[in-house]
Amino acid sequence: MDSRRILVLGAPGSPALDVIKDLTGSAPPLNESGTAAGLTHEWDAKTAYYSAKVPIWVDEIVDSEEWRDEFLKPEATEVVEAIGAYIYCLRLPQNGEVNHEVESVMQAIQAISEEHAGYGSDTVMLAVALPHRKASDADATKIKHDDWDDVCIQYGFEFIDYAATETNEYGEKVGFARMKEALEANEWASVDDEDLELDDLDFDAGDDIGGFDREEAEMTGELFGMKAALTEDSDAALGSDDLVPSAEDVDSLDKMMSRLLAVKEHSANLPEAQRKRMAAQAVKELMGEDKTA
Repeated sequence: MDSRRILVLGAPGSPALDVIKDLTGSAPPLNESGTAAGLTHEWDAKTAYYSAKVPIWVDEIVDSEEWRDEFLKPEATEVVEAIGAYIYCLRLPQNGEVNHEVESVMQAIQAISEEHAGYGSDTVMLAVALPHRKASDADATKIKHDDWDDVCIQYGFEFIDYAATETNEYGEKVGFARMKEALEANEWASVDDEDLELDDLDFDAGDDIGGFDREEAEMTGELFGMKAALTEDSDAALGSDDLVPSAEDVDSLDKMMSRLLAVKEHSANLPEAQRKRMAAQAVKELMGEDKTA
């Protein structure tokens, strides 16, 4: 089962929240800045094979090149690897033709997915196109579906004409029904309530993960103590005053700290509870790596 999230995104003013409302039955309100960037939501996915609460992240792309460059950084790996599906929401140009702006966004998403998740990953990538606000029924006939399909496939996306209904000439679902079907094909698993939380590690909500304001020795000791607690090694659970870590321990702790700081930086706009879950998950993964090393 996949424990990743859905990232719904588009340019400012895109129909992203409309699509989320159709999928989940509701949509989060805009943030204090009046945008959708950084919002979170949840989808209750239910099929004949599984039920899951799938977290949804929302983002806005103002400049596709800047957005791409930011997420191509190594520090973004944790965030990108947590994405199981991209839903790129856009308004169809009134002339029905693919434009450079749309291509550049899909190219940016493809680049970061391949950089962090690898080429040929099983991440779902959908380009969901809603009609132009001023489009008439006649304009809908201008849409060159083959052209859109070709461009989207080039960047690893499936094109979905959101206004389409029923089925196509091959008997396949189209529009919203196809989007939902494509998402459900991924066996999502929501974050388990029993998953480790940072509350279990005695972190306060206002603490800086990694402790920029602490002395280096104290910071190392606390992180090592956290590691000992996670591995349930009571003999290793020493206080920071008594701890003298080896060179190997320090390397391991540096790695842990870097991972946590990266998660913190790239989840800054998420709610506190989700930030803490992401950080805790990163620690758990590091502990798993240590055990198999």
